[in-house]
Amino acid sequence: MKCFVKSVGVIDRDNEVHQVTFKPGLNVITGKSSMGKSAIIEIFDFCFGNGDDTIPKGVITARSKMYFTILEFEEDILLLARDPDVDRLFIGEVRGSLDEIFFNMKNTKNFFSPSLFLPLRDFKKELGRYFAVTMTDIDEDLSPREYGKSKSATPSVRSFASYMLQHQNLVANKHALFYRFDQKEKRDQAIEHLKIFMNFVDQQYFWLSQENNQLRAEMKKIEAQIPKTKEEKTRFVARVDELLAEYKTISGTDLIALTGDQIAGSVKTSFKRIRDANVRIDSIADTYTERKKILEDERSKQTIVVRELQDKLHAVKSSISLTEDFAKNISEIPVPEYAEVSDSQCPFCAAPSDHVENEANKLTAAIGWMNTELKTTSYARESFREEESKLAKSLDKQKEILSGIQAKITQLVKQVEDLKKSKTVDEIALRVKHRLEGVIEDYANKQKSEFEGTLQHLKSRISEIKPLLDAYNVPGKMNDLSDLINSEMARIGAGFDFEEAYQPINLKFDLHTFDLWHESSTMGNVYLRSMGSGANWLYSHLTLFLALHSVFALKHEEGCKIPPILFFDQPTQVYFPSKIDHGQTFDAKTLAELTASTDRLDDDLRSVTNMFNRLVEFCEQTQKSTGIMPQIIVTDHADDLTLKGEANFQSFVRATWRKRGFIAERPADAIA
Repeated sequence: MKCFVKSVGVIDRDNEVHQVTFKPGLNVITGKSSMGKSAIIEIFDFCFGNGDDTIPKGVITARSKMYFTILEFEEDILLLARDPDVDRLFIGEVRGSLDEIFFNMKNTKNFFSPSLFLPLRDFKKELGRYFAVTMTDIDEDLSPREYGKSKSATPSVRSFASYMLQHQNLVANKHALFYRFDQKEKRDQAIEHLKIFMNFVDQQYFWLSQENNQLRAEMKKIEAQIPKTKEEKTRFVARVDELLAEYKTISGTDLIALTGDQIAGSVKTSFKRIRDANVRIDSIADTYTERKKILEDERSKQTIVVRELQDKLHAVKSSISLTEDFAKNISEIPVPEYAEVSDSQCPFCAAPSDHVENEANKLTAAIGWMNTELKTTSYARESFREEESKLAKSLDKQKEILSGIQAKITQLVKQVEDLKKSKTVDEIALRVKHRLEGVIEDYANKQKSEFEGTLQHLKSRISEIKPLLDAYNVPGKMNDLSDLINSEMARIGAGFDFEEAYQPINLKFDLHTFDLWHESSTMGNVYLRSMGSGANWLYSHLTLFLALHSVFALKHEEGCKIPPILFFDQPTQVYFPSKIDHGQTFDAKTLAELTASTDRLDDDLRSVTNMFNRLVEFCEQTQKSTGIMPQIIVTDHADDLTLKGEANFQSFVRATWRKRGFIAERPADAIA
């Protein structure tokens, strides 16, 4: 996304405008301590939708009425403004030159239309529209919402801040790399939203993912029913075999030359054959007697099984009752823990005797054994409880089988009773045939409506979605992005003054966790927090963020939404602490004397100069390779550096605050 900062400033309470104008490329604001340099990054962040006002308290906050940031897009100039005392933010397009805009801004009542002040949430959505970040739902799976999980936060321009801002306390931090990552929720959002900001996915991707996951969940539920379907088939086969046997018993003939299993394998065809079959009666057949004898034998055998289980269950229950009574009784009896004896001697000759001691030792051992056994009572009781449960379940199952056999016998007897009531054999056989047809018809309809059609529809839709999701190739693109970032870090990092132990620098970045480390064949993976000095931490930050913005520029044509804007606040502090710089000029020697580092002054100054050379070089190379000039805004106290080649440090300086600060003194203040 081509977007640059044109200006950052404030309107004071006298309606005077104080601002700094920026250009694409390197921009430097230099000055001594406490002059307002660090306020620039905070004002930008505040106008960019930060929920907290982190602008340093002092002259600026005391005199400012309105903060503003002007962004330049390819076709629009956008003004973002914020009154610190109002919970709404201004966002509106402006026309004309900067001088005209600044002049008009002085009349705040007429310039800032009340209708363009929006609540923070609406402001971020409106600003996101300019960066093409306007998604409504980015969850790939909706099922967690069914269990109360909230909808994931949609991408916001606020996540851009993590890639654009390196504050003073962050730029050389060994524990943190990214702004806002101290809050886990914002950290996770920035990581998760990267594929959106890189334009690897769009809203359609998330809708397709939601549908795909929902379909797969439904398919999984249906497939989970397959074991139940098998159980239903088993019950169906048993019921059909039972009805076929009942028909043969009453008619003396087979209705059809098929078994229940064969009918289940071809339900529709079998149903037609059974429906078209004629009832045939063989009155002299012995099928009734044979069937009844078989069932009575089965009943006898099953009765034995049930009786044996009943005996076992009774025995277990008795054991439980005994252990409970035993536990109750022993709890009321004091149990010794040991036997205590004193020295003994023979009553006749007074000679010492160890007989009593030996017996006491045996008694102590017996007490120990008894106490151990008593402790096992509760475990035995629990074991019996488990066995009781198993036997009870098995008994219920066997009783159910016995009841089924008895029901079949009862049905046979009922056939005889029906015949006594003047019902014909043909009528009874026909009634059995109709019951068989009903069972088969119900099974056929259930199979088709609940499983086959639904499962086939789900699979068909999933097969349609798969190539659409595969076309996004998100894993492949993220892997390529990771390789590209690591490659750029190798190129950029080679130009910085890392300590000798970390040269050649071999930084790696994980897009899943956003961890950074130096990969070494001798030291293994050395993470940032273990990389020694502040210079290593600083250069790790610079290398990573320059590499990221190099990749963002390379991916601009593919729709990368992150603007090429990068703030570095006080990066030279690891060499020349800004807090002790109070002079009218930048004097590296004096600062070195104050920090007792004169012995390495030349090296430190060389490293600082090299850092700015690399920033200039980065901007020029990025523009040459991508056509986009990145914008780097550095607020620092280093000044008057001699850069290499034709680069002139002063050409990059947008403001110098040594005799005055960001907000100039009022004439009345100067006279006073």
